[in-house]
Amino acid sequence: MLTREEEKQLIFDSLKDALLILMEYKDFSKITIQELVDKAGVARSTFYRHFRNKLDLVRYLITDTLINFDKIYAPKTISERFEDSYMREVRRYVRQYHNQIKSIYVSGLSYLYLEQLNLHLLKCKPQRLSIEEKIELYGLAGAQYNIIFNGFIKEA
Repeated sequence: MLTREEEKQLIFDSLKDALLILMEYKDFSKITIQELVDKAGVARSTFYRHFRNKLDLVRYLITDTLINFDKIYAPKTISERFEDSYMREVRRYVRQYHNQIKSIYVSGLSYLYLEQLNLHLLKCKPQRLSIEEKIELYGLAGAQYNIIFNGFIKEA
């Protein structure tokens, strides 16, 4: 028997998979919540219990992949995120999640990636940050965003 948390993760995974499948052949703006929940095999009310709209699901999808990335490669400092070894890990991450990232890009939603990356990096530094440290984090997020979307994704 599944725990409540396992059941929730299964629902989220089903919704993420359904969204990515639909985005492969349909414009994001034309995907309906009904199509999404039908494809995922969940009730419409279940979707709305966890998300306000499709953009919230995309934000969750991005955040989830960023968390998974940090489980594999978790730099201890901001400056470590600028090192070559980190950038190699980012490149592997892009290869692993290429279809997801490409779908976000093609759908014109890459701005959500930058938004979530900013939030994710701020959460990685739970202590109060000085304005200089915030600027450094936002600079890192912008650099990583540009590397991913203007380098790796447009190349492919």
